[in-house]
Amino acid sequence: MISQLHIKNFKSIVDLTLDLGRVNLFIGENGCGKSNILEAVAFATSANEGIVNTTVLYSKGVRVTDAIYYHNGFSDVQLDNIEISLLDDNYWWHNFFNLENYEVWRNSNVGTEFVNFLVKAVPYFDDPSGAIRLKKDEFGGYEFAVNFEKLKTSTSNKEKSKLIEDYNDVIQYIERSRSEFMSKYMIYSPENSSLRKFEEEGQVKPLGSRGEGLFGLLKSLSKDNGSLQYVKEYLEAIDWFEDFSIPNDLMSNEYKIAIKDRFINSDLMQLDQRSANEGFLFLLFYIVLFSSKKTPQFFAVDNIEASFNPKLCAKLINMLVELSKKNEKQVLMTTHNPATLDGLDLNDPEQRLFVVRRNIDGHTIATRITEKPKISTPMKLSEMWTKGLLGGLPNNF
Repeated sequence: MISQLHIKNFKSIVDLTLDLGRVNLFIGENGCGKSNILEAVAFATSANEGIVNTTVLYSKGVRVTDAIYYHNGFSDVQLDNIEISLLDDNYWWHNFFNLENYEVWRNSNVGTEFVNFLVKAVPYFDDPSGAIRLKKDEFGGYEFAVNFEKLKTSTSNKEKSKLIEDYNDVIQYIERSRSEFMSKYMIYSPENSSLRKFEEEGQVKPLGSRGEGLFGLLKSLSKDNGSLQYVKEYLEAIDWFEDFSIPNDLMSNEYKIAIKDRFINSDLMQLDQRSANEGFLFLLFYIVLFSSKKTPQFFAVDNIEASFNPKLCAKLINMLVELSKKNEKQVLMTTHNPATLDGLDLNDPEQRLFVVRRNIDGHTIATRITEKPKISTPMKLSEMWTKGLLGGLPNNF
């Protein structure tokens, strides 16, 4: 998991460090910088893949704009490169964002070990023995390969033997920096219209940032009854829900779900994604997102409370915490609904609540709430937020 996040000079964030848990919930007034935190991570994880461009950022759920708008515009802060760093099991992955063009990144994840290795190895690339080969890839990076047998038998330079010793450690370091855990990170903001579409199902795998692909993923999961049963158990939070299935007679390019309402005669009528209420569709999306092995291990959800009754908001957070632990997921979430806080357990170090605000200079800062404020009358976290005891509320009206 990512244990720490450090962001400098990104949008409204001048310098921010966060110690993360498994489930991280961000609250605060509109425009305070909550979504900026999620997007900064998207930039860093895109750089880990070696590709940062408009198409990739859009697919990850970033609000794409011109490069200059990703930098802070504060008059009291020197305009400098954006830096976004992630700490994973005591390894820092540093990413530097060029001022003029976000497609020009310098990714120093592999650090000095990789640089030193390349310095030593470059003289032997494409050498007559064919022991080491170097090829520039389409993104401006380098792909290289080592033939150990040829390297061992080559006697042209004694330093080649040292390369053999270094090679495994360096490659493991490089592979770690390209870790799948980070590279698949996305910001999900499901939309009602996208969750009802049939047409785009085959184009998005496994899930698009707006909910596309849900029924295609369900169709693949239907081959494993256990997976679908797992989803159905959590859907029982919806009172009218009885069951759902994927019709057996669908063509390969057809995507549909048959939903049973326990109050309706299923012999006469069953719902599909076009007729089901949006709360059900959103809940189905989140359960699949947090439980499927095909979805990212590390991701974000912007406005997790959308389309839910306040009481269901608290239940949802409770379920998602449970699913995150069961399925080794880590998530960053934002919310504007106080009821979501009542699903958190601040005594659990894996669950963290952050209040985000802008200071007197307009810079985004975040404070972790580690325990409920001590007051004479017991209150839920939702009440504490609405009464201003946690912060994160507008103070200009």
